[in-house]
Amino acid sequence: MDFPSAEWLEELQERCNEDEQFNRAAEWSDVNVVIGVDEERYWLKLYGGEIIDTMTYEPMSNPLGYDVVVSGSKEAWEPVVAGDDTFWKAYSSGGILIDGDLLEANRMHEALVRMAELMAETQQAEVTV
Repeated sequence: MDFPSAEWLEELQERCNEDEQFNRAAEWSDVNVVIGVDEERYWLKLYGGEIIDTMTYEPMSNPLGYDVVVSGSKEAWEPVVAGDDTFWKAYSSGGILIDGDLLEANRMHEALVRMAELMAETQQAEVTV
């Protein structure tokens, strides 16, 4: 399964929804997040501690829009997804950017960090299979 891809995102959704730490961090969420990797965009709906929907994001075709965008080049995401780097290191160095409703992004920071950790676990599980 390639990163990024719709199939990879579905696996991430499953891992997040089964993860108690993510569930607690996103417990009060009602937020639309777009994850950007180069020109590819993926939309996630977080609600009540789970990711309840995902899709490839196409501007102007998603009536729900987004609240928070987390984006970067594939080169910036790869160390995070491989588990070689932390999300916050990539963010603080400017490789990954957060845009949109920054108040909402700050409120969701723990869930975003845990989601990035689960991205690495998803990729590592794929490699070991």
